[in-house]
Amino acid sequence: MNTRSMPHRHFGVDGCKGGWFYVCLASEGLSHGVVPHVSALLAQARAADAVLIDIPIGLLDGGPDGRRCDAEARRLLGPRASSVFNAPVRGVLGQQSYAEANACSRELAGKGLSKQTWNICAKIREVDDVLRTDARARNILHEAHPELCFFGLAGGRPMQHNKKTESGFTERLALLEQYLPAAGEFVAAALASYPRSRVARDDLVDATVCALTASMQQHWRSVPAADEYDAAGLAMKILYCQP
Repeated sequence: MNTRSMPHRHFGVDGCKGGWFYVCLASEGLSHGVVPHVSALLAQARAADAVLIDIPIGLLDGGPDGRRCDAEARRLLGPRASSVFNAPVRGVLGQQSYAEANACSRELAGKGLSKQTWNICAKIREVDDVLRTDARARNILHEAHPELCFFGLAGGRPMQHNKKTESGFTERLALLEQYLPAAGEFVAAALASYPRSRVARDDLVDATVCALTASMQQHWRSVPAADEYDAAGLAMKILYCQP
């Protein structure tokens, strides 16, 4: 296969109630879709340059300090710091209930597990399983955080408003339109394509900023700046860009 002739394709992915919502940014424009499993997305994105996903990648086995990347992201985000959940320790992923997971976290990490983190543990496990068994996925699938992506695109300024509010939605969409003039029209069309019970409004914006960040690889930065790896060899870093 002559990869030089293949078009550039960059994906941003966010978990949603319907599975995984993705945005693809390619030379022909923006597209979107929902897949039930991340493996189905990666089947579509095999030729992608990069896939940035809003989910923790790389997990500690224990200890009270948590991942350095989460702590550094919170430090940068200031008023939006609470949007960065603590990633669970890997042992939590095998638990069947919140009570069991909370007890496991207390034993291995010395602290309990938030309900917000437990609610995304199935998706964390899904991505973790894929990355531990698929070398190609490890080359193209990277962790991002939408609020950190917006921070970078805004020149190192956290967003002023919560993303769930009308002001927060408008603020983020306006920033996207500075880089993608068609972003407003694209998001409006995507909103009309799915019921809110399947894809939330902020899922659309979050996936779009991750796709945009994926396309700006020459400007990528990460927290922490130096790579750190978990026991499975997965990098524990969060990508963003600062043009």
